[in-house]
Amino acid sequence: MRQKGLVMTRYIFPAVGGLFMTYLYNVMDGIFVGQGVGAAALGAVNIGVPFITFVVAIAAMFPMGGATVVAIRMGRGDERGANQAFMVSISLTLLASVMLMIIGMVFTGPIVDFSGGAKLSREMRRMAVDYLFYYSAFSVPMLMSTCLSVFVRNDGSPALSFLGMCVGAVSNIFLDWLFIFPLGKGVVGAAVASGLGQISAVLVLLSHFIRKKGDLRLQFISVKPGVIGKICKRGVPEAVSQLNTPVTALCYNLVLAHLMGDIGVSTFSVLSFLYSLANAIFSGVAQGLQPLWGNYYGRQDVKGLTAIFQYGIAVNAVLSLLVHLLLVAFDEPVIRIFNQNADLLQAASQALPVFSLSFIPMALNLIYTAFLYSTKRTVQSDAIAFSRGIVIKSAAILLVPFLLGSAYIWVAPLLAEGITLMLALILKKTSRIAAFSRRPSV
Repeated sequence: MRQKGLVMTRYIFPAVGGLFMTYLYNVMDGIFVGQGVGAAALGAVNIGVPFITFVVAIAAMFPMGGATVVAIRMGRGDERGANQAFMVSISLTLLASVMLMIIGMVFTGPIVDFSGGAKLSREMRRMAVDYLFYYSAFSVPMLMSTCLSVFVRNDGSPALSFLGMCVGAVSNIFLDWLFIFPLGKGVVGAAVASGLGQISAVLVLLSHFIRKKGDLRLQFISVKPGVIGKICKRGVPEAVSQLNTPVTALCYNLVLAHLMGDIGVSTFSVLSFLYSLANAIFSGVAQGLQPLWGNYYGRQDVKGLTAIFQYGIAVNAVLSLLVHLLLVAFDEPVIRIFNQNADLLQAASQALPVFSLSFIPMALNLIYTAFLYSTKRTVQSDAIAFSRGIVIKSAAILLVPFLLGSAYIWVAPLLAEGITLMLALILKKTSRIAAFSRRPSV
């Protein structure tokens, strides 16, 4: 059991670190523009979050779905089939990133207005448009770095996966400082810095395949429609789960722009950056365990699957409680990292203790979602992901402040995640792992 724990830790830490570094790009933009440009710029960056994270969520379908298929096929010794799934995932991610880059650059203004920018000051809206336009220009390296990181990790090089994301994050931090402070490029500089950081991450991750360090290979393949369908099917729960971030950001931006104006959006900007980092930690645990679940499923080891599930629940429960307690204890110092504005500091410090309580059920819901789709219970996984990511979360944010009063707006995520957790417990208990009596179709 001790050896199994070491194996799980070996996958979890790089997955958490890699995903944490991915979200850190956006957070570092928020910190630098908040300190170097002002509170309005901080809100402007947040206006772009719904579209940016929506792009990431949609594209997550392909590497995570592909990784599940690859893990199951590797578990049963089908190396050729695993490579085919790998290359299809890469191709789909590349195609999606090009399409989303075009949409983001051509329809920047309408996207900003739809995200709540139409009700904000002219200056904040202008900065939001500038930021989103230049950030969208780097959609290809942004999505490919995430995709390559997943497969490098699953192909036996979790340390290199983590290193690649670290290189990208460090590059982004340096370039953020360079473009915002010495060069005075404002939100445009922050967006370009993020894009260049992603390019450096891609170069590091590609070295794994260029040097042929694992079993997966970059090669031309004949694509079978059935493989695309399987990848999308396995990846939908992860994509829907990741949609939680843009849906939350969009609903909050719309409600807060109406109720509180610029200061409300800037307050949620700080909370959303902290939320994204917390989500990265908990999602990283789930994603780190995913290849192990897939491998054990391929080997028909139910006992191993159960042990890893229990381990994931325990890890995320402890981590989420720890994160919540730290944010409660150090709320003001954490908020000051982003901006020193007195009104922003007061509003955010009042909201953070309640808002961060939702991290605890959220962390558990992510484990349930990943476990169920890794064991081919896609319908149940989709139900949990769709519930927490779209239906219940959006309904709570939009309705709670109008039914209970604006003071309760930060309770909405906790309510939504709690209801979803009850649903997850029921679905896990009432569903069984698909029978192993016949050869898996993945």
